[in-house]
Amino acid sequence: MQDRMQSDSRLLGLLYGAVFGSLFPLFFFAARSLARRSRGHEIADQVAHAFLALRPKYLEAILANTARVTGLPPGHPEVERLAREMVRQHARAWVDFFWFGQRNPDEALAHFATLEGLAQLDAAIAQRKGVILLTAHAGNYELGGLLLRARGLRIHTVYKRDRFAAVERLRERLRAQGGVIGLPVDGVGFSTLPLVKLLREGCLVGMQGDRDFSLNGVPVPFCGREVPFPRGPWELAAMTGAPVVPSFFYADEAGRFHARFGAPLHIHGERGQRMAGIEAGLRAYVADLEALVRQHPSQWYCFYPFWDDPLRATAPPAGGPAGGI
Repeated sequence: MQDRMQSDSRLLGLLYGAVFGSLFPLFFFAARSLARRSRGHEIADQVAHAFLALRPKYLEAILANTARVTGLPPGHPEVERLAREMVRQHARAWVDFFWFGQRNPDEALAHFATLEGLAQLDAAIAQRKGVILLTAHAGNYELGGLLLRARGLRIHTVYKRDRFAAVERLRERLRAQGGVIGLPVDGVGFSTLPLVKLLREGCLVGMQGDRDFSLNGVPVPFCGREVPFPRGPWELAAMTGAPVVPSFFYADEAGRFHARFGAPLHIHGERGQRMAGIEAGLRAYVADLEALVRQHPSQWYCFYPFWDDPLRATAPPAGGPAGGI
């Protein structure tokens, strides 16, 4: 799950590695053989229920986050329902990724009920300065690559490696099948040169903008309280002139998908004025994210105390100017 919540116990680490090392390959092969996607969802629901029963500390963190998003007290029945629903939605998102990732991309495209903002995305691509597609850990963002592939587009995705090698191997395999080129980073002081090169060649670069892994983010109001968001994507936009396009993917109650591409955000100004542009762009992105999270609180996947990050309290800030992606 999250590095912030993992146990220091070596024994538990080995146990979790063994569980995920067998569970995820099982899901992978089951998704290929199941006759109905809904059957996979039923299995995901059972796994989510078992996870919460075995790991109550995660439920406690999710309850706190959900209370902040909804404005309700952590003990409210609706907060409890949404918190449990979030874990269920997260498990279902994995099933959908495994399901559609092993089938013709047209099948995934057929399940998208709405594609909002495609004209804005096309206009940004036409500028030939590259595009930074900035998403979040919300909805089924992995299916965004399949959507872009179906439209003849190729995307390079920046991501932090999963803690469990078995999970990462399957994710890499499915991304490759979907035409997504993965760019793994450690989140601390990595070089931005490959990303600069890709953007200057007019490529699409996908990033997630809601996790400040390097702990050097910019504080921005989010759901009523300031919390740091990563500056890396915005520094990259300032360096290259590439627009940032907020890109969100989510599901409805019928299991259909929705994609929303926001208006392109540009970072202008000389280096001394760059921070003001970065803050303006970041606030616009966070406002879009907050609107999505408030509308679909069970589809924002955060398993640690987001506003009270345990790593922030113990670790010194690290990373270069483009860290924290």
